[in-house]
Amino acid sequence: MAILVLIGHAYSEADLGTYFQLLAMVGLAVTATQAGSGPLLVRLAQNAAFGQAIHVVGTRFVIAGFTSILIVTTTSVPFAQYWPLTLVPFAAALSPDWMIVAKTRFSRLGMIAVIGQACGIMVSVWAWLSPSDLALYLIAPAISLTSLALATVFAFEQSSTKAPLASTGSAFGLVGFTLLAGFLPNLDFVLLGADNDPLFLAQRIFLFCAGLIAAIASTLFAKNEVGQIRDIWLLAPMVLIAGLLLFLPDKLADLFYGSPSDDLITILQVGAGWPVLMAFIARQILILQEISAAKWLGWGCLALMIISASAMLPRDLALDIMMLIEVRLACLVLILLACQKVATRRQVMA
Repeated sequence: MAILVLIGHAYSEADLGTYFQLLAMVGLAVTATQAGSGPLLVRLAQNAAFGQAIHVVGTRFVIAGFTSILIVTTTSVPFAQYWPLTLVPFAAALSPDWMIVAKTRFSRLGMIAVIGQACGIMVSVWAWLSPSDLALYLIAPAISLTSLALATVFAFEQSSTKAPLASTGSAFGLVGFTLLAGFLPNLDFVLLGADNDPLFLAQRIFLFCAGLIAAIASTLFAKNEVGQIRDIWLLAPMVLIAGLLLFLPDKLADLFYGSPSDDLITILQVGAGWPVLMAFIARQILILQEISAAKWLGWGCLALMIISASAMLPRDLALDIMMLIEVRLACLVLILLACQKVATRRQVMA
C-alpha cells in the first residue's frame, strides 16, 4: 500500500498504466514459472521427498527463461526501460519459501514479507523523489530478490513436520488448481483490457485482495483447515473490502493516486464484487484440489478461461471490461460449486 501511494502520486496515469500492464504480464509469467507447483512442493517437503522437489525447481527455472523471453518479444516498451522486471520470474522459480510453508513457520514468512516490502518501499521513495523510470522498474525486483535471499536463509533452519503424501492423481490436481488460482488475478485483465490505463490502475488495488487471499489460502492448506474456520478466514476480509470499494471508491482512489480519474473511481465501485468472487474461488479450490476425482477440473477451467477470453470481441470501455471480468468469475464459481457436488458424490461412491 505504501509503495502504491508513493508512486501513485509521483507518476502520470499513462506511465503507471504502462508499468502496471507490464507487472500484470510479469505476474502471469511468475504463475507459469511456478507451474502450479507450490502445494505439491509443500507436500514433497513434508514427506522429505527432496529429490523430486529438486526436479520440480529445475523445471521452474527453465520455464522462467521461456516466460522472460516471451515478455521481451511481445511488448513494445524498450527493453532498456523494463529489464529489471525480467529478474522476477527467476527469483520466483528459485525461492525455497515452500520449505518454510511445509514447516508451518509462518512467522518466518511474515518476516520475509515485511523486510522484502521495506526494501521495495526504499526503492519507491527513490522513485518518488526522482522520479526515475529505472527506480520505478526496480521496485518489484528489489522485493523479489530480497525475499529470495531471506527465504534461502530461513528454509534450512532445523524444523520439520509431516503430512499425508499426496497421491499421483491428487498431485496432478494440485498443480492444475494452483495454476488456475495463480493465473486468475491477472489473466482477464491482460487478455481483455490491453492498453486500458484506468483498468490496470484499478487492478493494482484489486491485487492487494488477491495477495491476501493467496496468503490466507496457503496457510489454510498447510494446516489442513476445513469447515467454517476456512470460510470465515477467506470470506470475511473480502466482504469488508468489497464494502469499502462499493461505498468509498473515491477515498480509496485518492489514497493511492494523486489525481484519480472518474473512470478509475467507477471501475473500483463496479469491481467491488471481484474480491468476494476470488475468495469463493479460493474456497472451492481448497476443497477440490486434493480430490482425485476432480484432478482434471483445474486444468479444464484454466483452459476454458483462456479460450473464452481469446474468443471474445475486444471492448474499449473499461467499465464494460470490468463487468465482463466479474461475470466470468461468477460463472467459474458456479462451475466449481457444481463440480464439487459431483466430485464429492463420486468419492463417496468409490
